[in-house]
Amino acid sequence: MGLHKLTIGIVGGGIGGVAAAVAFHRAGIRATVYERTPEIREVGAGMMLWPNATRVLKELGLLETVAACSGPNEHFLVRASEGAILMDIGLGQFEVPALCTRRSDLLGALLSALPPERVRLGQTFDRFENGKHKVRIHMVGGGAMEHDFLVGADGIRSRVRSQLLGVYEPIYRGYTVWRGIASLTGAVAAGSNSETWGRGKRFGILNTGGDRFTWYATANTDSGHADSAEGRKRELLHMFAGWHEPVERLIGATDEDNILKNGAYDLAPLKRWGHGRVMLLGDAAHPCTPNLGLGGCMALEDALVLAKCFSRETSADLALRRYEATRRERTRHVQRRSLLMGHIGQWESRLVARGRQAVTSMIPARIFERNLRKIYSYAA
Repeated sequence: MGLHKLTIGIVGGGIGGVAAAVAFHRAGIRATVYERTPEIREVGAGMMLWPNATRVLKELGLLETVAACSGPNEHFLVRASEGAILMDIGLGQFEVPALCTRRSDLLGALLSALPPERVRLGQTFDRFENGKHKVRIHMVGGGAMEHDFLVGADGIRSRVRSQLLGVYEPIYRGYTVWRGIASLTGAVAAGSNSETWGRGKRFGILNTGGDRFTWYATANTDSGHADSAEGRKRELLHMFAGWHEPVERLIGATDEDNILKNGAYDLAPLKRWGHGRVMLLGDAAHPCTPNLGLGGCMALEDALVLAKCFSRETSADLALRRYEATRRERTRHVQRRSLLMGHIGQWESRLVARGRQAVTSMIPARIFERNLRKIYSYAA
C-alpha cells in the first residue's frame, strides 16, 4: 500500500491532535481525529507561539490567520514583584514572528484547515488492538473502527499511552498554576510581555492582541490545593496584593468562572513512544511543566515532523521510527530545561529569592537570548 493510501486514527482533539491531522491532510494522507467531548474546545487561556511554532504554522498555511488574532512578542521582561525590571530579553530577528495567542483561536484556525468529516466528536477512547496490518480502535459504548495506524494525542494522562507502555503517573512539581484572560486598556506596552518573580509565586502577562491579555499565576501548594471559600479571584487578589501594575487589575478584570486552575505536572522522559502501529504525540509522549511556554509549540513540531516522516520514508514503519528518533533529544532537552526554570522561579526562601533577584539583574541578557535562540531556531 502506498503511504498516501494510508488511514490514520488520532485520539485527542487538542492542538497536537488536530495539527497532526492538518499536516497529514496537506501531505495527502487521510487522518481522522476522535475527540471525547461533544465539541472541540481548547481548555486554556493563552499561549506563546515562539518562532519554532510559527514556522510550523507557516508551513501549514495558517500563520497569517493566527497572526491576525494574536499579539506581538518582541521581547520578554523578567520583573520583581514591586515592578523593577531584572532582565529584558530580546527575541532576536527571525524570518517568522513570535506571537501570543488564545489557545481557542489557534485551535479554530487549525480546524478551519480540515474537512469537517475528519473530526468525529463524542468518541471516548477505550482500547486498541495493535494488529499486524491494522489497528482496531474501540470506543466506550461499543463503537469501533479500523485504521492503518493510531496516534495517541490524548494528553498527559493518555489512555493510549497507558495501554501501550503501562501506567505512568504524572509527577507533581510542587506548585499550582492559575490562568485567565482579561480585557484592559493600556495595561502593557505592545510587544512587551513579562513574568514577575516573588517568593514562591510568579505572575505572567501576555498580550494576545489589542487590549486583550492572558495571564498566569503560580504559587507553591500541596497537590490537593482546594479553592478558597471566597473563590479563586479573591484568593488570587490576596495572594498578589501589592504587586506591581497591572497585576491586581488583570485579576480583577477576569470573570471568576473563567479562571482556570491546574497543578504543575510532567513526566520523566519516556524510553519509547510507540510500538507496532501505535505512536504518541505531544503531552502524551513528553509532557513538560509550563515554564518555557513550549508545550503547545512542541505538539505543533511533533505534528509536522510526523507527517513529513510519513511523506519521506519508504515505509510507514520507518516513518514512525524516524519520527521518534528525530524528536527524542529535542523534547528531552525542553522537558529538563522547563523543569529547571520552574524550580528556580518557585524558590520561596527570602534569602534565596533575594539572591536570585540580584544575580538575575547582573547577568547579561544576551546569555539568555543566545540559549533561547537555540530553542526557537528549530525548524520541524
